[in-house]
Amino acid sequence: MNVAGVPAVAGGAARLYAATLDAAAWFDAHRWRVTAVGGVLLLGVLAWLHLVVLAGFANSGDEYVYLLQARTLLAGRLWWPAPVAPDLFTTSYVAIDGGRLFGTFPPGWPLALALAMAAGVPAWLVNPLIGVVTLALVRALGARLYDRRTGALAAATLAVSPFFLFNAASYFSHPWCGLLLLAAACLAARDDRRPWWVATLTGALIGWAVLTRYFTGAVSALPILWWLLRPGVARPRTIALVMLGGLPWVAGLMAYDTALTGSPWHLTMTGLTTSRWFAEGWLLRGADIFTSHLVRHLLWTPPVLVVAYVAYLGRGLAALRRGWLPWLPAAMAVLLFFYVERGGNQYGARFHAEVFPFLVIVVVAHVFRAASYAVATPLDRVMFGLLAASVAVMPVVFTVHAVIEHAVVHERLHPFALATALGLDGALVLIAGRVGTRRSMAAEDLTRNAPGEPARVLFGVDPGPEARCAAIAAVPDRAVFLYRWDAAARDGTLTALRCP
Repeated sequence: MNVAGVPAVAGGAARLYAATLDAAAWFDAHRWRVTAVGGVLLLGVLAWLHLVVLAGFANSGDEYVYLLQARTLLAGRLWWPAPVAPDLFTTSYVAIDGGRLFGTFPPGWPLALALAMAAGVPAWLVNPLIGVVTLALVRALGARLYDRRTGALAAATLAVSPFFLFNAASYFSHPWCGLLLLAAACLAARDDRRPWWVATLTGALIGWAVLTRYFTGAVSALPILWWLLRPGVARPRTIALVMLGGLPWVAGLMAYDTALTGSPWHLTMTGLTTSRWFAEGWLLRGADIFTSHLVRHLLWTPPVLVVAYVAYLGRGLAALRRGWLPWLPAAMAVLLFFYVERGGNQYGARFHAEVFPFLVIVVVAHVFRAASYAVATPLDRVMFGLLAASVAVMPVVFTVHAVIEHAVVHERLHPFALATALGLDGALVLIAGRVGTRRSMAAEDLTRNAPGEPARVLFGVDPGPEARCAAIAAVPDRAVFLYRWDAAARDGTLTALRCP
């Protein structure tokens, strides 16, 4: 660029900055109208994303298990009778123990799903509704921590992120956990925190968040409670009320664990998660996973957000510090370094989904702290330009992800679609190996049967040629088929099996 062009670029940036502030002011002045119209539009986008792009499919084993747990609770149960051939019907994150079958994930999100379904809300619509409320809470929290401009612009920035949109169109537990934490943070950010219900409700929200995602809820609770306890309240009384609000969840979890594991201190996920903390080779594997999380952030969100957040941690945070809240995303990244697990199928770095709105609020508060572009710091000017460019490319990024995820879902649905197309009835389909070429899925994540309900087709894991016939004998009176995916041909086939 020649020097003569610099004033023109600066002038354009100044006008865009001013227009952005004007838009934020207009949004705030008409916030109820914007919330109503924007909420309906967002709900439509998320519904389309779920029903069309993702084909209404639980696109990970985790999501399927959440639905299984919700339907179990909805039926007034904690478990189902174990299948007659447990090894044949192994499903990821589903325990078969003592003649019982149950999901091992925390009960907080399945409970929310079950309550919504009992109220007549279809399971697929719950997270899109949560997504709409989440944006409203981001706007409220940004306004309470900083100013109304920050709240409006933070909500708008979050709304264009595929990271937020895809997770809000999924069956994952992250949107619900994130909403609970945002609601708790909004209460903690009130000017008047003296009413008894503020601390009690904060404790109840955090308690539900912990029962939704144990680690994320517990880590996020600390900065929220610290901000709640800032000067202006009687700390001993506030702490007691927070504990009172969380106590029912503690008692409920202990009863739940006792019923399923035999001990109030033994979490249903203990065997699946504790071994992944500081697992062998954690230093190198942690660095690798940390890098993959960073890359996913750059690919699924306006990429400057992470860069700006890191920059402001070192140079701008002191002026806009709000207790430990701004440090929450960084703390989560550091602590997850020691948890050797990538997260399987995910839309962005999903283990960071709950704290991502806090990151957005911090960045927006810094980028737009000046009243005009002319008085903004050089760092803020650079970050504003990069943020504007990042937001501008989000429609393209969203489209690319939508095309890829639709293709992935289409491949994973193939065993079920093929069984339906062939009109199978009274059949058992054994899935061999992995399904899909773009991002293959293990057979154990596709053994999706409905316990307690008669099924026209049962799906199981192929135990291999040597054990196949012995396993099939446990499921009599069903025609048996073998499903195998051909990665090169990008297609799957069903073959009838015969045993002597």
